[in-house]
Amino acid sequence: MKYTLLFSLSVLFTLSSFFTEKNMEINPTGTYEYDHGERGNGTIKVNKISADKIVLSIFVIGGPPSHNMGEFMETLTLTNGVATYKSEECGLKFVFSSTAITVTQSGEDCGFGNAITANGTFKKTSSEVPNMEEM
Repeated sequence: MKYTLLFSLSVLFTLSSFFTEKNMEINPTGTYEYDHGERGNGTIKVNKISADKIVLSIFVIGGPPSHNMGEFMETLTLTNGVATYKSEECGLKFVFSSTAITVTQSGEDCGFGNAITANGTFKKTSSEVPNMEEM
């Protein structure tokens, strides 16, 4: 009885560890958005094209008075739920969960308008394959 209980607990612990979000493959395909009202909004579209490649487009717009914008579209490698882009002036890190993407930007010149960054958490609004041509 004692060994049966220990074995059952061991199996339960192993299964619960296996099925955590970290160990489950996250399907990044879909549309993600944030809306900060007067401070701006943004959309990210992702299409998984192979086991480790995604096409990602981002569109961000600032609030008044300038409403500056930023756009980005690139094919990136996805490893353990993380995709990165790096140039001499810009770094973008995209961390995926089942419900959102958290974006961290390093560097100021990512080709976005004045005072526009991609930093923030974009909530998943659709899991459908997005039209990458429309923003």
